Amino acid sequence: SDILRRATDRSLVILDELGRGTSTHDGVAIAHGTLEHIITQIRCTCLFVTHYPILTDLAKAYKPMVESYYMAFFRDEDEEHLRRR
Repeated sequence: SDILRRATDRSLVILDELGRGTSTHDGVAIAHGTLEHIITQIRCTCLFVTHYPILTDLAKAYKPMVESYYMAFFRDEDEEHLRRR
């Protein structure tokens, strides 16, 4: 809540996994409400990392202000084994 109170349109807000650790319904509601507030009221640059795919709908609703990106990683089992030696 302090982030939302202090952020301005010149801020860079970074939020990672907001709503995690709650029930799915509550987590989605918290994350969606917070992100929509940042988009519509604060209007700052924001990096919002989430595991809730439904939030990508905000990218469609607020295009071109919002963009959605997907990130993945590749784990090389052989390399992991060598690092542990």
